[in-house]
Amino acid sequence: MAQLEDELGDILEKARDGKSWSQQDLAQATGISTQEIRRIESYELIPDEAVLLKIAAALDLHGPSLVAIARNSWAPKETTPDPAAFDLVCLNVFMGSYPVKCYLLICRETRDTAIVDTGANPQAIIQKARELNVQPGKILLTHSHPDHAGGLGVLDREFNCPAWIDKKDPRPSGSRDLRFVEDGEEIALGNLIIKAMATPGHTPGGVSYLIGESVISGDALFAGSMGRANASWPGLFQSITTRLLTLPDHYRLHPGHGPATTVGEEKQHNPFFVGKVPQ
Repeated sequence: MAQLEDELGDILEKARDGKSWSQQDLAQATGISTQEIRRIESYELIPDEAVLLKIAAALDLHGPSLVAIARNSWAPKETTPDPAAFDLVCLNVFMGSYPVKCYLLICRETRDTAIVDTGANPQAIIQKARELNVQPGKILLTHSHPDHAGGLGVLDREFNCPAWIDKKDPRPSGSRDLRFVEDGEEIALGNLIIKAMATPGHTPGGVSYLIGESVISGDALFAGSMGRANASWPGLFQSITTRLLTLPDHYRLHPGHGPATTVGEEKQHNPFFVGKVPQ
């Protein structure tokens, strides 16, 4: 079973953030001690199902889905290849000991290639591009955090290609040809069309990239959870529920951390979003 990015404690902390609650607020709402809440969020305690359901109700989370994640009894099914004519190569790179997913997107017909997020270990991307005998001609950034854009300067020097990011995000350093992408804008890659989808909330200008029936979604959404809402919790929740999870159920979601998933999996199993996606 694939290991999820977020554990029970991470989910509870993010859900508290959505209500602007402290651990003491959650304790008061549930009758559970603050010490117990602290232990749960510190990965020291998995409480029994009755306690999990009480916490879920207080935090507006879907109880059975939260229990399944706490019990390690759910993970998304392995995704199938997209039927469109591209290859998506996922690289697990590291920022220190923290794993980050970057992608090489390759048009199967022309071999034109884009890097989606640079990670903080650009040498791994350079090595993989050489192994595949491709020459990346574009860099697409979902957001500007160092674990996703920290390798931009090295890759700019290696491949001498433009980079795109949403203009509302802080500008990352390292690109000599930084361009700004807008919601709905289409970027050509060989015979492919990549569509930008604004998904802010994790950062002021987060963007996801739709290719065929797949989305590279950065840190907006994780399998079984959501990203950390550094810019806006309501904004991130809206990005997910009105943009990403309104796509067809079979569409694949490739996040910046953790396993790939599908729209349908998240609508059925993500404790933040079960029953909350507009029909």
